[in-house]
Amino acid sequence: MEIDSRVTARYELVDEDDRLWRPGLGDLVRLRTWDIFARFLPGHGRVVDVGGGPGTHAAHLAGRGYDVLLVDPVARHVERARSRSRSQPHAPFRVELGEARRLPVADKTADVVLLMGPLYHLVQRDDRVAALREAARVLRPGGEVLVEVIARHAWVLDAAKKGLLGSGEIWDDFDRNLRVGLSQDPAQSAAGGFWAYFHRPEELRAELDLAGYRDIRLVAVEGFAWLLGDLEQRMADPGDLLRAVRLTETEPSMLGTSAHVIGVARKP
Repeated sequence: MEIDSRVTARYELVDEDDRLWRPGLGDLVRLRTWDIFARFLPGHGRVVDVGGGPGTHAAHLAGRGYDVLLVDPVARHVERARSRSRSQPHAPFRVELGEARRLPVADKTADVVLLMGPLYHLVQRDDRVAALREAARVLRPGGEVLVEVIARHAWVLDAAKKGLLGSGEIWDDFDRNLRVGLSQDPAQSAAGGFWAYFHRPEELRAELDLAGYRDIRLVAVEGFAWLLGDLEQRMADPGDLLRAVRLTETEPSMLGTSAHVIGVARKP
């Protein structure tokens, strides 16, 4: 199986590391994600980080004592992740080129599988469910999967926050995005653009259920906090803001305000 060329082309051009280390929003996403890991992952074990990019999460988890294998389909990410692993010899992790629907991992050998990106770049539901079932194949019974998606209304909220609503073309983008979930017009999308599927939270729950998982929980990543105009200043001392987001992270009526939602589920 091959990844869509629009996806690989984008990540050959864009610095994915920057997204998670950018002051303000990057700090919020990274710290919230790591807080979710700390509370929903077991305290030890083997983690397969699928679509792990240049290794931000893999390096963090390896540093916390997990046995981590990062798998990514982008050669540039694989090279950078290997370099990152070498840079922390006290907590190395393994890196392999691979794709979410066909993992280079034996059956029932992982305690946790992370899918922190593949599901939103697999725009067809059958492909997303195939990736979830492949994760289940490599999980031990009782193992956990953590799956991140982009929320359906994220583009509308982001555009409003950035003052882009005066553009006439953007309303056509919203119409398509909200009706069918696609980030771009398939007939016009170019390599290097952001080609993705935006989930409604209940769709993620349904896909996890269809793939055979149990004990499904949905957790907002950024929650409402990413919409704050003074986010960068607040993240200089983020304790109270992170606490407030955690307080609202599982409230169904607020999940759709988050840019990203993580589904946590267990293999029977």
